[in-house]
Amino acid sequence: MMDSEEGQAIAATRIAECSEDGSTDLDLRRLQLSTVPGSLAQLTALERLNLGGNRLTVLPEWLGNLTALTELNVGGNQLSVLPESLRNLTALTVLNVAGNQLTVLPESLRNLTALGSLGLYGNRLTVLPEWLGNLTALTDLNVAGNQLTVLPESLRNLTALGWLDLYDNRLTVLPEWLGDLPALTGLNLDGNYLTALPESLRRLLDVD
Repeated sequence: MMDSEEGQAIAATRIAECSEDGSTDLDLRRLQLSTVPGSLAQLTALERLNLGGNRLTVLPEWLGNLTALTELNVGGNQLSVLPESLRNLTALTVLNVAGNQLTVLPESLRNLTALGSLGLYGNRLTVLPEWLGNLTALTDLNVAGNQLTVLPESLRNLTALGWLDLYDNRLTVLPEWLGDLPALTGLNLDGNYLTALPESLRRLLDVD
């Protein structure tokens, strides 16, 4: 199994290569990294960055300076908070923060209005913020494996949403408007405490 020192050496090599050849794609996943290498801060042309499956407990504020990023994966780490500077990553279309220890989402994420895919599954969220409804470009929202008991009313604004994964939460009721989301074609409700479903969901579930 790779140790942290070996992982850091591999990361340093990949960052140097990326800097030299001008690549816009950097894969640093599963390298046992406990911190994000500072040399990465110079790669301001990066468009896709994968830091998934490491041992990160914090993300540096300078990450928000990588404003060309369109895809960011920090899933499968040990993050309990996200830096406020992520508000600057307004070009992001894909953000994966799944498999961490987040209990709340920072309001700074409301700026990421280009997001099409947001992965929040496997955290410790008990509520979703109302501002999530501002991310109207979302087509894929995965909040499975959290501790949600209700859905915010603002989610009815997500008229582009095609896939919503609510698996393994603590939902007991669903709002009637959920089935009225015009683009919604996929919905996972398994692993909740639902005893009834809104009539509006018959369209999705093909129930007579």
